[in-house]
Amino acid sequence: MELSKHSAVIASIHQRFVRTGKLSKEQGKNLNWLFELRSVGDYGGIAHVSRQQVEQAIQAAEEFLLAIKFLLR
Repeated sequence: MELSKHSAVIASIHQRFVRTGKLSKEQGKNLNWLFELRSVGDYGGIAHVSRQQVEQAIQAAEEFLLAIKFLLR
């Protein structure tokens, strides 16, 4: 399977892992939120990401990576 857009990858993760319970709904929500933050970083505009949001994003990303590593074992 080849996915060419970030949104397609995220949709696939939700379908294959969140809906099946392999990843929690919280992790799915965090993935969506991280993607939104990434869009702010790429496209900016008047939006701003606070230091607190950055720290929360790092923690969410680290937790997501740990969950994925666990699934790959």
